[in-house]
Amino acid sequence: MIPIIEFNHITKLFPGVNALVDVSFSVVKGEIHALVGENGAGKSTLMNILGGLYSQTTGRMKFCGKEVVINNELAAINMGIGIVYQELKLCPNLTVAENIFLGREIKEGMGKVNWKKMNVESRSAMLALNTEIAPETFVKNLSIAEQQIVEIARSITKNIKVLILDEPTSALTLKESESLFTIMKELQQKGVTIIYISHRLEEIMDLCDRVSILRDGKYQGTFVREEITLKKLVKIIAGKELIDVLGHSYRKYELNKPLLIIKNLSSPGLFKNLNFTLNKNEILGVYGVQGAGRTELLEAIFGLNNKITGYMELNGKRITNRSPSEAINNGFAMVPEDRRRVGIFPNFNIFENIIVSIGKDVSNLLGFVNNCKTLDISNKYKTELGIKMKDLFQNIQNLSGGNQQKVIISRWLATSPKIFLVDELTRGVDVGAKAEIFKILRKLRDDGLSIILVSSELTEIISESDRVLVMRNGSLVAELNGQEINKDKIIYHALCG
Repeated sequence: MIPIIEFNHITKLFPGVNALVDVSFSVVKGEIHALVGENGAGKSTLMNILGGLYSQTTGRMKFCGKEVVINNELAAINMGIGIVYQELKLCPNLTVAENIFLGREIKEGMGKVNWKKMNVESRSAMLALNTEIAPETFVKNLSIAEQQIVEIARSITKNIKVLILDEPTSALTLKESESLFTIMKELQQKGVTIIYISHRLEEIMDLCDRVSILRDGKYQGTFVREEITLKKLVKIIAGKELIDVLGHSYRKYELNKPLLIIKNLSSPGLFKNLNFTLNKNEILGVYGVQGAGRTELLEAIFGLNNKITGYMELNGKRITNRSPSEAINNGFAMVPEDRRRVGIFPNFNIFENIIVSIGKDVSNLLGFVNNCKTLDISNKYKTELGIKMKDLFQNIQNLSGGNQQKVIISRWLATSPKIFLVDELTRGVDVGAKAEIFKILRKLRDDGLSIILVSSELTEIISESDRVLVMRNGSLVAELNGQEINKDKIIYHALCG
């Protein structure tokens, strides 16, 4: 096996933080190589060194057998190293072709841009990736999956040797993810080496040839896929057994204690004739492939969709949530699917993100907020949920994904809800943080909350749900209890049952 990349004793120090400590391993030419670890393990730092964004403090790198110093992104690109970041770096108001050739436009005499040639080469790149996205299309009109393809196309038009993909499936549907995997395999067959970063360990086990693991900035080893199990992988990443990360929470409880009853709930084009019950002190899992109507169901319950028919009963009383504020008054809370876009207030600090939903409740008649009371509330949830922070006045964007989710959970707990709606609660969150978040969720259930849990992670649905509803094409197609909650049954109903 011929190494294309060699990391030799790489250390990266930031003020007060050892991001990487003496990391040494190699990536073989033509392989799909997974790089895994918890948030803060050093994965992105190492890739940013390879991509020219950072320089290592000590250590050496070899590329194609030669020792190299990569001083900037342009140097990395010129060497044949491309990166598709989790936060896509595209210009939404430019076309596909303009994004692909941004900064290296094809020009003819007198410096005039040759739009025709750029469009032709962009179309050729799209076809090479098995898609027919028109070069003239504005990026803002593309789905996230299509935007990722544009990022990959931008790389392959630079004759890359190495493609780094950072959490590429975090916002993709099952079908879109499968298309991406097909593209990756085809690029591999053409000789491109792929470094794949993902928290979705089942993808890693299915897709990658070898896996390298970082923990707390230190290298833990590289393993051939066939030589490592999911259980062992989790233990090395998190220092915990798989059962400690996702321990099945099913327990006997009273099925005849309905809290919320949904009757014939429908919304044109989204879902139809949904009938189910949420019991007291229950985690009710909802599973289905993307587009099945799961998120739309939660949004309708929470008052984000007024174009619905049917009705809801809460504690035997018919209710209508015409808006989120009415839903909150009725005892509902919701953690949304897209944490970064609609979950957090990115320009606010942690304290402000927690109290934003209870401002009226902690204000006097003149509208002035009781800061002592709000600080007490914030400190309470900081302690109870174990939010890792410098202090409450730290900007929320400086927290890890898992700690951001804990802040969002704190915000809603402050409203004293009866029903908690959670959508993709652990998207982009590492396995250690998942264990902490689900421990919180179970405690909330045991303390009296009823929870509807939507997740694309089948292992989460199986391990955390007391009952499971399966949706397909906007319909409820199965309700599973106890031993029925298993991978085969859920997938069968979600796809074809």
